[in-house]
Amino acid sequence: MRQTDLPGFLGRFYTLFCLLLLSGLAGCGKRFSHSVRQVPAPVPVAATVPDYTDSTLTLAAGEHYGRSRLHTFLYGKHYRSVWTTPVEVPVLDIGTAYGGLEPLQMGGSRQTINLRLQDSTGTEYVIRSLDKEPASALPKRLQKSYLADFIRDATSATNPYAPLALPAMAEAIGIHYLEPELVFVPHDPRLGEFMDKIGGTMALLERRPAKDQSDYDPMGNASKVKSTRSAITERLTDNDSHFDARLFLRSRLFDMLLGDWSRHEDNWRWAEEEYSDKAYVYRAIPRDRDNIFFKMDDGPVPWLLQRLGVKPHFQSFHKRISASRLEKLNRSGRNLDELILARLSWQDWQQIADSVQQALTDEVIEQAFTALPDTIHALTAASTISKLKSRRDALPQMARSCYATLAKKVQVVGTDKHERFAVEVQPNGGILVRVYKMHKDKEVQQLLYERLFHSSETRTLELYGLGGDDVFILSGDARPGMKIKVWGGSGEDHYEANSPKPASRLQIFDSKYRNRLEVPRKAKVKLSNEQNVQTFNAEGWLLRYYLD
Repeated sequence: MRQTDLPGFLGRFYTLFCLLLLSGLAGCGKRFSHSVRQVPAPVPVAATVPDYTDSTLTLAAGEHYGRSRLHTFLYGKHYRSVWTTPVEVPVLDIGTAYGGLEPLQMGGSRQTINLRLQDSTGTEYVIRSLDKEPASALPKRLQKSYLADFIRDATSATNPYAPLALPAMAEAIGIHYLEPELVFVPHDPRLGEFMDKIGGTMALLERRPAKDQSDYDPMGNASKVKSTRSAITERLTDNDSHFDARLFLRSRLFDMLLGDWSRHEDNWRWAEEEYSDKAYVYRAIPRDRDNIFFKMDDGPVPWLLQRLGVKPHFQSFHKRISASRLEKLNRSGRNLDELILARLSWQDWQQIADSVQQALTDEVIEQAFTALPDTIHALTAASTISKLKSRRDALPQMARSCYATLAKKVQVVGTDKHERFAVEVQPNGGILVRVYKMHKDKEVQQLLYERLFHSSETRTLELYGLGGDDVFILSGDARPGMKIKVWGGSGEDHYEANSPKPASRLQIFDSKYRNRLEVPRKAKVKLSNEQNVQTFNAEGWLLRYYLD
């Protein structure tokens, strides 16, 4: 921090301190302990199973989010009225739902109470509590503190019923999706050991994206659904396998329309399709849509926290979003974006953005929101629909902004098999990159990757060979309009450059072990046996990702 910035920083800090002090006083007398349960267990708990046929219950998802005027002024209105408004909810009968469901195990993050169940065919479902307990991530001694209440209250920035509106829109734009349904989980003795943890809870019930989904169209009728760890491992260890980048981009553009800031690696699953012997393509299945249509900056405390840089990716859902805010919104998904979308040109982005925009008509959007409970639709639908339509109209500009951010530095990542990277410098300084599958004897087998990079878009081009014996050929007579950085990784690699002009912007990083370099002196070569493990092979590269 520059010295001249200090007074402004101290002023903002003092303002924040005063706001937190006032809000602390506003919350005095509250009991800082919570449960995601809406209905406490009866005393005594029924030993027999009641008849839940066609039963419903009318209750609010989170009465505790209704706060004093002072508290609401300081922290914002958020979706407090949504949380405190009663809705009619079907009571879940696990004995008859989907032919009967058997509880398996608790799961999920520390914030959401999850219960996995399965039907008689082995198809799994998951119950996810509507309310959250983010303060459970705090040290135990702080879980009943004012700080816990502060963090818990931020859940009111989300609309708990919003995921119900997504299936119709996702189907219209041609991406995979889940179909959540709103249920109330009673204190049912058939829940067994799990009754105390999830009984009395409003929740979303949906298919669990795992295993065999061949009978389920929303997940692409995939015979196998894999975790992100499994899909990335396959992609990095075998150059016959790849991600469906175009479908992934459709999903990511939908994320941006929804304002979904939580798209880290664990919030995806992948429909696996074997298209040749032991070669797979992975198609994205988004999951965990808890943070769409976020409303956080309508109070002075959260507004100031954002200005101080606290959780910058927590971007509120507005009609318009600037390029800088869009970049922050996409921050949690950046790792997957860089790996998967690196093969797509701007023409690809433009084509897909136009397609998504045209498919998401006013009628599709308006019909999708009829899936919300009537009382919630009356409270939120008009405002949310208006903002969503505005963002849809601006989707080509949003796509261009996101593309420009990713294009500044592009990573072309190989595998632990053998690849040939052909880097051809164009007369205008652009670079054409082709990556080929290569046999052990250096014979080229097939083209795996091709993209033309423009100096007006890209500043740095990074090539990673990972494992295997790779070949990097730099050709052309012009000086590149961008830096070219190459990490050979493990294996015995071969580097070749036929002219000093392209080599002047070439940097090579590899080990001292049995690599062959035929490059001009102008190339910058750094050989060391202490390379960063993340650039060494597939196993090291996996350390870059947030994986369960």
